[in-house]
Amino acid sequence: MTENVVSFEEKRLERLDGTVFGSTAEECKIAAIGSQIEFAKRELETVQAYIDLAYTGTITVTMNDCGEPPPQQPFAHLGSILSNYEQVLFDRIAELEYEQEMLNSPADDEGY
Repeated sequence: MTENVVSFEEKRLERLDGTVFGSTAEECKIAAIGSQIEFAKRELETVQAYIDLAYTGTITVTMNDCGEPPPQQPFAHLGSILSNYEQVLFDRIAELEYEQEMLNSPADDEGY
């Protein structure tokens, strides 16, 4: 039983030793940036789905008054907030992709 655990641990360390994340600090940074990009893209998809809900009015709100429908202004405000966050995510993804590209490209000898 101990042999299996040690064997598993060795295999796990072999897999992590330079094959998945890289062995240099730069390779690790590139992998981390890629992970941040993927997270931001998933977050962007979620935000865009909520924006669609806010602007199409398919969100249901139960009011405690005389059964009147909820005012549209809160939906527009929610949509506006989500749209601002969407822009922040677009900007962040662009920054990360630029940083990733700079790390992936070979350094120019003349500094250009």
